[in-house]
Amino acid sequence: MGDYSFDNPIKVGDKILFEDQMHYTMVKASTFNGIKLPSIAIEREDGSVEVVREFGYKDFKERLS
Repeated sequence: MGDYSFDNPIKVGDKILFEDQMHYTMVKASTFNGIKLPSIAIEREDGSVEVVREFGYKDFKERLS
């Protein structure tokens, strides 16, 4: 992702945004050992969050063949 520095030391609770990183965060495509795939959500500029896709057992089962 690169090297980053901040004007002030970061501390627990600080919010850090790395924009345009979907290609890094969506690579988890394995359901090995029953680990669920992550839901896909969009955080809007007003702070609201919209979940656009969730994965369940049916998705896991369809990937077995």
